[in-house]
Amino acid sequence: MIFRYKDFDVRVILEQRHIDSMVSYIRTAGINETGGILLGQYFDTTTATISNIVGPTSDSKSGRYWFVRGVKGLSTLLSKSWKKNEYYLGEWHYHPNGTITPSSQDLSQMKKIAKSNDYKCPEPIMVIIAGNYQSYNVGVFVTDKKFEKTFALGRIEMEDS
Repeated sequence: MIFRYKDFDVRVILEQRHIDSMVSYIRTAGINETGGILLGQYFDTTTATISNIVGPTSDSKSGRYWFVRGVKGLSTLLSKSWKKNEYYLGEWHYHPNGTITPSSQDLSQMKKIAKSNDYKCPEPIMVIIAGNYQSYNVGVFVTDKKFEKTFALGRIEMEDS
């Protein structure tokens, strides 16, 4: 699936197998929020392809209406990923029985990531899954450091990505 914002030249390619991976983490989380990071590549200045979904680390914390992604093991994972030309692209998380609309905390976090030199990700992607493991919606968002704004990307069905 390709997600694109019509007035901002950016596309995110997210395969069904990666959505299925997130759904498996959702199934485990039950009624609590969960999440993790997105790894992948930029093939040009406008197209990001998500190639790996990482679930919550063992030090992540969550509740019914909140999730704090931990960091345990991520440094090693990211170092190994860099060697395979796979880079940190952003975050994903789950709104149980909620909507794909990012919360004010979600938006604040993405702006912080965009501005941080530690992440090296001036246009972080956020994928939000809302609903439950049997019936869900997927939202894809990109925060732009330059505009200090988050753009919702619409889904475009393609025969191949």
